[in-house]
Amino acid sequence: MRTAIELIEAYVQQLQDKGQLMSDYRGEPRDDVLQRFTQSSDAAKDLAGALHGQLSTAYSAIGRVAYKEQPAEQQPLTGS
Repeated sequence: MRTAIELIEAYVQQLQDKGQLMSDYRGEPRDDVLQRFTQSSDAAKDLAGALHGQLSTAYSAIGRVAYKEQPAEQQPLTGS
């Protein structure tokens, strides 16, 4: 997710550098629109990072539960 947002930001910057980026339909200044986009992108990055952390925790918890529920003869040997 982070890479996709960074690619979009880079492409928007390229369009702006080439003079190919126009203001939005509301007629807002381009800088205001880009500032709002950047803030939204940063918020999305933060949310994606938090989600990744929560998913990692959930994955670990599920793995521990699944390991404990295995019959004794199917549990992997440790310490060998």
